[in-house]
Amino acid sequence: MQIERARELGLCFGVRRALYMAHDAAERHGTLQTLGPLAHNRVLLAELEDHGVHSVDSIDQLAGPAVVISAHGASPDVTALLQGRGLAVVDTTCPNVAAAQRIGANMAREGLAIVIYGDSRHTEVRGLLGWSGENALATLDADSLLQGCPTSTLTRLGIIAQTTQRVEDFTLFAQQVCASLIEHSREIRIINTLCDATRRRQAAAVELARTVDAMVVIGGRTSANTKRLAETCAAIVETHLVESAEELDAEQLRGKRRVGLTAGASTPDASIEHVEALLSRL
Repeated sequence: MQIERARELGLCFGVRRALYMAHDAAERHGTLQTLGPLAHNRVLLAELEDHGVHSVDSIDQLAGPAVVISAHGASPDVTALLQGRGLAVVDTTCPNVAAAQRIGANMAREGLAIVIYGDSRHTEVRGLLGWSGENALATLDADSLLQGCPTSTLTRLGIIAQTTQRVEDFTLFAQQVCASLIEHSREIRIINTLCDATRRRQAAAVELARTVDAMVVIGGRTSANTKRLAETCAAIVETHLVESAEELDAEQLRGKRRVGLTAGASTPDASIEHVEALLSRL
């Protein structure tokens, strides 16, 4: 079996930066808590636990003296509440997410209603909603947006995206919204807030998937960018999504002549190496 890695895979700059900041803060403050998981990967979170960095689900569970805001970011109201409680805030928000937050806030100040193309339940999107004003909403369905909002409220519209969405999906969404609203709107402003690192990983995965008998995607099952990688590869070739080498069913890949590997942006380097080592023994 020939095993080939995608030319870009695994931990992105934003997650590596967040990990470095969390480890540094843990050394300064001792045991540290993150408000929500630092990133959506079970293996990565277990490694953080071993270094004294623990995740909690709500502000009421925080014991201080410091708290980490995850790479997905948070709304300004949440940050203000944490500071109001006297906690030292370690903000590891990915710079790409922070840029999207500023864009949403700036357009809201200009009086635009903000539409975020993204999953309204995702941590990043909840933060973006908090930055984008009281008229902001998030959806993955252009039809539901158009049916649920009177056109009179969408005369000036700003459209941005959850950073880990696929460019093809965001493009289609924006086209659908524009086609339906251009007659009624004075202004529709579309700003591409998609993460370039995510786009490059998706492009590299597609490139590799077209040349192999199967793809293995390594990453957290709750990770948005990992799920996008798996969906993208599955449309091309047989694809298996695993969080760790222990989850890999080697029998499903036995006999494959060429297997490709890619990994989500929050997947530790060791997870990729362990999966590759297991495959190499087949």
